[in-house]
Amino acid sequence: MRVYLDTTVLVALLFGELSAEDQARQPVVREWFQTANAVADVTLFISLYALQELVIFIYDNYPPADAPTVLRLAMLTLFQNRLTLLPLLDRVDMLRYQQRVSSLLDRSDLPHVILALKQNCDYLMTYDEHFASVTEVTAIAPADLLPLLWRRLPTNMAREGRSS
Repeated sequence: MRVYLDTTVLVALLFGELSAEDQARQPVVREWFQTANAVADVTLFISLYALQELVIFIYDNYPPADAPTVLRLAMLTLFQNRLTLLPLLDRVDMLRYQQRVSSLLDRSDLPHVILALKQNCDYLMTYDEHFASVTEVTAIAPADLLPLLWRRLPTNMAREGRSS
């Protein structure tokens, strides 16, 4: 299973305490990461675009004096997970793929979709509703993808009642 992670998922994981919405999402996202890290055939992708958005989020939500430390700690926490970091897209790939993704309502999300397609991802995990219009890759929330991970857990790690 190949999964591209959108920034909204990273924010819920790292900064759930900043909003009631992300606080409600955080336990599911933490369980999702814990489970994904235990499943050998799952590859998780994030991009420099997501990291850039995460940096902007931190500097928008923390005092300037605290933001560099918060950013460093967030990156340390994030990269404790088995992640593959993807580079920025070159012009050729951007032109090649953007024609395929004409249905995307928020064009700022275009690099995320293109990278998911380029990496042959099965899912683009997100809480962002803009991705719902995309048919080229399946946008899915962590809670909806979690049961698929549970099925991939080794038998000795499977949890009771998690075989749905």
